[in-house]
Amino acid sequence: MNWEAELLAMRFGGSSMDLASCVAQQPEEIHQLIKAAGHSNHMVAWRAAWVLDNYARNHQAEITKYTDQLSELLVATKHNGVRRHLTRILCDTDPALIDDGRVVDLCFEWISNPTIPVAVQANAMSLLAGLCNIYPDLAKELETVINDNYIHGSAGFKSRCRKILKQLNAVLKADD
Repeated sequence: MNWEAELLAMRFGGSSMDLASCVAQQPEEIHQLIKAAGHSNHMVAWRAAWVLDNYARNHQAEITKYTDQLSELLVATKHNGVRRHLTRILCDTDPALIDDGRVVDLCFEWISNPTIPVAVQANAMSLLAGLCNIYPDLAKELETVINDNYIHGSAGFKSRCRKILKQLNAVLKADD
């Protein structure tokens, strides 16, 4: 499949789900779709990540096989749309499979950066909260970063902060 052409031809949200269904029927295409998510054209990369996200919602076990590639792509991309979709996919991935410290560092950086879209920040918080179940030492740091940035955040940011802080309280109490 010519992913670049297919992705540029997308005109509505249903197209993303249709393409995700195509990937489900032709799983060998996932490598090309992941490659497209790293495309230099922002529109191609974002739409490819969107299709991957839709695919992952119904095929989490299959997408898990590509956790390392998705993590590498997340570290490399400069596109916030791609970041939003990749962080969402990784939030639903077994945290034990995410073993790239650069992902952790970037998530902390994005939470603290007011120029990063709220969806990316919220997903970064959720991703880190999941990792806290495996690495409880991260919980205190995440709590501090959330509290430091809460006052300047949007309503959506604050809402996710409150949710994550509740999760962290359980981790921190268990760690005591």
